[in-house]
Amino acid sequence: MPRDLTACGRYPPQPLHKPIAFYSCARLGDPDQLAKIVATDPYFITQDNGAGAPLHFATTYKQLDMVHHLLNNGAEINQRDEKGFTPLHRAAYLSHYDGYLEIYEYLLSRGADPSIRTENYDPYLSPGKKLPIDVALDDDEIRSKLRALDKKYAKVKKVREPHPDIGCWWTLYDYGLDAIKKWDKEYKHPYPGESHPRDVHIRPCKLKTNMHWEKAHPSHKQT
Repeated sequence: MPRDLTACGRYPPQPLHKPIAFYSCARLGDPDQLAKIVATDPYFITQDNGAGAPLHFATTYKQLDMVHHLLNNGAEINQRDEKGFTPLHRAAYLSHYDGYLEIYEYLLSRGADPSIRTENYDPYLSPGKKLPIDVALDDDEIRSKLRALDKKYAKVKKVREPHPDIGCWWTLYDYGLDAIKKWDKEYKHPYPGESHPRDVHIRPCKLKTNMHWEKAHPSHKQT
């Protein structure tokens, strides 16, 4: 769940590039522009503004080279979006279209975990938490191909599922991606002023900052 700290007087710095430019780099497969934006503005390779992280975008828009680039530069292969979809879920969901089985296979080869389930995101029309194969088109041929790929890469070591706040901008900004990568999935971080970090919609905070980004980019310090 994203942290909303505006109620206590903290606002994010205004980036030179809008979020659409950041995510479009993944959508269009432009690693050079992505590097430029990340070097200029406080964006993060796992940042999820509500529609998924860059790796989700690269998967959805069939940018295999960008998927490769993101994974080589810190993206989390088993990161879940707000519905609980990992990139593997998205590849499976689109696997009846040309090119997505290749992305599905590549993700498996890099340690994507086909045993991760989604949230119960559609409890009325399609209840239950779903595996990647469950969100694929209900077609015997497509699903048999997905099962064959799951079996082919069954012995590949699965990358652990990251902490739920791996996509939260404020958490990334305050603590840094490297630190959050070390947090266990079930770990509940003692955010300032909070007793149960992910059980509230607006989290109390202290005004004093502890900024990973500001140390590296002093020109972006808040006022």
